[in-house]
Amino acid sequence: MSKKKNRPHGHYCKICGEYKANEKFSGKGHAAHICKACSRLSAAEKAAAMDINRLMNFPMRRLSESEKKWLKAKMKDECSEVADTAREIYNVCFPHAERNAMKKQLVINTLSFEVHTEVYDEYGDIELADRRFTIDRKSRVLTMTDFQTGDVEQSVTLEGGQMAKLLRYIVHTLEIFMWEQDYSLRPDEGDYDPFLDGEEDFFMEDLEDGLEVQPPKEPEGSPSWRVQVEYTNHTEQDICSYNDCLSDRPEELYFFLLEYFELEDEGFNG
Repeated sequence: MSKKKNRPHGHYCKICGEYKANEKFSGKGHAAHICKACSRLSAAEKAAAMDINRLMNFPMRRLSESEKKWLKAKMKDECSEVADTAREIYNVCFPHAERNAMKKQLVINTLSFEVHTEVYDEYGDIELADRRFTIDRKSRVLTMTDFQTGDVEQSVTLEGGQMAKLLRYIVHTLEIFMWEQDYSLRPDEGDYDPFLDGEEDFFMEDLEDGLEVQPPKEPEGSPSWRVQVEYTNHTEQDICSYNDCLSDRPEELYFFLLEYFELEDEGFNG
């Protein structure tokens, strides 16, 4: 004999999304599935409450086109609570949507990428990388400066399609515009900071006692890598890392750019 599924007791209110006792509904409210408390809300409040209720129970699966369209529309809702909740749900359903939208807007105009650390070559051997690469989209020139050989420069002029492909690869595949967020960049991030630790009172006591407040410490030494990018929409990016080794995508970019000059040395025009 099959068991009956347990059902919530009471009657369901489509506004607040709760099951309530029958006495919480009027006659018309019972038929309309609106409890007495929610019936006193304005039309705008009822609509917002229904939207929040639907959003909080939104399916975490592949969405249909109609569901996606509704969710995107609610991200622009006049009710800030509905719009904020819709954006949170959208980011959960489409975690890479923001990045993909940014990729369509970003085209690199100039790039400077310096590396001053040890790397593992294709054979697993350690070598010192002490180079700077620069890219200029307009002139289509890729330049490498080798600081180990007296700042000797080598330049390669790419064809238009080659340059466009290279710049798309850096933005779309390596997602260089997200490196600051993706990687831990400074060695002193864990250092004590009275503002970040919520110790404003302690900090203010120091000021009142006339103690000299030291400015934040600058990282010691030179960064292991640094990238500076100017995009065609006039936004700029300047990030650096003091970690001992290259992160995966900066390392991938380093060897990818280096290949252009290795091919040039072998007599092949890349």
